Amino acid sequence: MISGFAPTLLAGRTTLVTGASSGIGAVLAAALAAHGSQVALLARSEKQLRLLAEDIEAAGGRAVAVPADLTDAEGVRSAVRAAEEALGPIDQLVHCAGEARNQAFLCDQDEAQWTATLDSNLVGAFRVARAVVPGMMERRRGGVVMVSSVAGKRGLPANTSYCAAKFGLNGMTQALAAELGAFGIRVNAVCPGLTDSPAATDGDRYGDAFMAAVAKHHGPPDLTWERYLRRAVGSTILRRLVRPEEVATQVLFMLSDLSGGMTGQAVNVDAGAL
Repeated sequence: MISGFAPTLLAGRTTLVTGASSGIGAVLAAALAAHGSQVALLARSEKQLRLLAEDIEAAGGRAVAVPADLTDAEGVRSAVRAAEEALGPIDQLVHCAGEARNQAFLCDQDEAQWTATLDSNLVGAFRVARAVVPGMMERRRGGVVMVSSVAGKRGLPANTSYCAAKFGLNGMTQALAAELGAFGIRVNAVCPGLTDSPAATDGDRYGDAFMAAVAKHHGPPDLTWERYLRRAVGSTILRRLVRPEEVATQVLFMLSDLSGGMTGQAVNVDAGAL
């Protein structure tokens, strides 16, 4: 359980969490359940979602697995319908799905890779929000948190498509907040830095193309993922990775009534990245 909040902080609410099968998304889902929310778990891996749902229910929470691929609009709509049939209307959306595979310098990246990154990180957010937000508008209540990235606030080499997607997600957060404020719905984003999860610590998630591009254009030629990550972590003020639980705490705050006057914001949780 994430400390610092009452177990009833989100009691009576139902939250859809995308990217819930692993990493930050799985930690978020468990934290939401620990603080009283029912959770619908959405990701591609049905097996991992069902295992997480079983763990949440064994701890006294309520969870349902609704597997879907965010690149499939009809699949997303079907998953949302399944979630509402099992748990009732969705009060809150936490969009955590996304990935940074196949990143490289723009001159080394082909159009298919570029488009795939935008589809998984930005267009997927549109698809799930489009499926959930109309119900919130009808009920005139709700909350949305987009899990973005510090890459949505500053450009990073060999991450042009990922930065474009995350800058877009932060812009979508502001615009959606402006649209939904009159309906009593708040929309915010949290921007993690390098986080202690496989998405950041596993070099295979970025792939050989990323390291080859950085080594080729910025050097040194023998640069490895381990050296690159160590240097990046050492450049933060706290000299460490962000813990997934620290991201989850910020999301809980954004969804709770404690942040009732806050919308359209994108807040860094980045260990003081410089």
